[in-house]
Amino acid sequence: MDNDIILLDCPVCGEETDFEILKDPPEAVVKCTVCGHVMRVTLKEPRVLTVKAVVSYGNDSHTGSIDLVEGDMISVGDYLVAEVGEDSFSVEVTSIEENNARRQKLPAEKIDALWTRLVDQVIIRASLNKGAVTIPLYENVDGNKVYTIDHITSVAGKQFRITRIKLRKGNVITRKDKTAEAHEIKRIYGERS
Repeated sequence: MDNDIILLDCPVCGEETDFEILKDPPEAVVKCTVCGHVMRVTLKEPRVLTVKAVVSYGNDSHTGSIDLVEGDMISVGDYLVAEVGEDSFSVEVTSIEENNARRQKLPAEKIDALWTRLVDQVIIRASLNKGAVTIPLYENVDGNKVYTIDHITSVAGKQFRITRIKLRKGNVITRKDKTAEAHEIKRIYGERS
């Protein structure tokens, strides 16, 4: 039978090492896998907190929840799984709410609500230039779809060469063969000859 392994500070090794659990928690007996030191430790199960989540997708928003572990530090930009009704979605944290104020980073137990955006499916926005005319294009795509500078792509049925990509972080990529995933992109710019 394989015993579970946890990470603890070993007083003999003087560093964090893997420990084999010989006796189950809460009053566990553990053995260092490096030096063999055996010790008793009290292990408590982390408390799972259910936090309100507002999940945005395009112009639509739905209220759901996200399960967090007490003590976890949550930051804007973190990727989590939100539950809305019976469905689960991969989301990116865009804002954290505590006492009606927005924060960039908080421990899970202080969070009142998480504002998020859907990243497993995103709406890609593109501006296609053809001479003096710019055509706005929109398409629902997988959040992990990769777009590459100077490559031919298709958005909303229109094929074009990508000339630059504006990222949600604010920077613009223009170097040939540089890539970005759809969930990172604010807008794609391209030209059609």
